[in-house]
Amino acid sequence: MPREVVSIACTDWRGRDRRADTLDLLFVNAAIDRGDLPIDEVPTDMFTEVMITNALSPLRTLETLRGLVAPGGTVAVMSSDQGSISRNIEPGYELYKASKAALNQLMRSYATRHADDGQTKLLIDPGHNQTRLGGPDAPLIPEESIPDVVDVLEAQAGAPGLQFLDRHGENVPW
Repeated sequence: MPREVVSIACTDWRGRDRRADTLDLLFVNAAIDRGDLPIDEVPTDMFTEVMITNALSPLRTLETLRGLVAPGGTVAVMSSDQGSISRNIEPGYELYKASKAALNQLMRSYATRHADDGQTKLLIDPGHNQTRLGGPDAPLIPEESIPDVVDVLEAQAGAPGLQFLDRHGENVPW
């Protein structure tokens, strides 16, 4: 089945001037990293920038645009297994990990607050990709992993509750 991708720029988090289209899927992706610093060396302005970009802004976007998603539609956010607290057993990238854990927690609150809206809610880990964030040595390229992500999004349509899944549809531990 052909897929139509609609890109919506959301600059007003209060929801003014929203589009009137109905979406089957709203998928929010936001991530920055500012290097591998121990948390005690992270400047406050860097901490704020990463947390706002990676955690607060995606949830504000969901709140702003959720009314565009049809009942039975899906709201999803690109997360990372780096946000899994139980998988945090290797040193490094403490701020990025914390921001993705915060994103996951905020998505859990969102799902609780909107539990009866009939929408599927997902956090998706696409795997470690060769992007500006993932670096040139990452084992995946987006052209390989994103079709898997799309398959998971489509397969989960209509599923109740919130799930944290990887690109293969497997549960990522919280």
